[in-house]
Amino acid sequence: MSSFEELAKKEFESSNKEIFPFIFEEKQYWIKKARETKPNKIQTFFHKFFPFELLIPSLYKTSKEALEFESSKLKRFETLGINVPKVSYKNEDFFVLEDSGENINAILRNKNISEKKFYFYVDLVLQELAKIHNLGLFHGGSQIRNFTYKEEKVFVIDFEESFDKNIDIKTLQYRDFLLFILSFTKIKGVEFKVNYSYIIDKYLEVSNNKEFIINLKNFAKRFIFFVWLSKKEFIKKRLGSDVIYFLDLIEILNRMDKNAK
Repeated sequence: MSSFEELAKKEFESSNKEIFPFIFEEKQYWIKKARETKPNKIQTFFHKFFPFELLIPSLYKTSKEALEFESSKLKRFETLGINVPKVSYKNEDFFVLEDSGENINAILRNKNISEKKFYFYVDLVLQELAKIHNLGLFHGGSQIRNFTYKEEKVFVIDFEESFDKNIDIKTLQYRDFLLFILSFTKIKGVEFKVNYSYIIDKYLEVSNNKEFIINLKNFAKRFIFFVWLSKKEFIKKRLGSDVIYFLDLIEILNRMDKNAK
């Protein structure tokens, strides 16, 4: 057993955390423990009546199945030229990843970030997400928190979720993009408004999924009534910022629909 493996096992046994870093020879690595994945019961229930892409339930996997699934997906993506952290070691209980830098979510939430720098990172993330989709693959949890930045590259992380094999790949890719867009509604504190139109147009430019604009417009139409209701003063003052930002996105999508006519 190498000294690296010995240290990794020692760190694994001494920590109660599921994901945590450690240092070996002045280089940072991350340990990710095996953990089961299971669908959200409420989400599964509502998907039966409201078959929105966002509500598609993930599959149950035992901790060992989840570990094997994610580590194998990481290795496969690496061979395909997708920027993912390298799996340095794996056993039945955990795997070790090379450090892939700072989380994009933290970078974009920095209140001092300039608009130009903001979209510099967004462009890099979109290129990596489009690379996955253009290869006929999906992420599964493509919120901005699952992208990192290191040495002028964006890396993709967290591939735990899997879905029924009968679900069309385009549906899963659209779900990816919807999750990605909606994750920007959580960003607050920057000095400018998130330009959703730019993000959508950029994705359509770099991906093979030009038809997703139709899906987005149809998605927005489902919430027109709630946008109207939110304008009522007695409702508006009771809405949280997350809801307000979400409805702003819906308005933008609906305006895109009108402008296209």
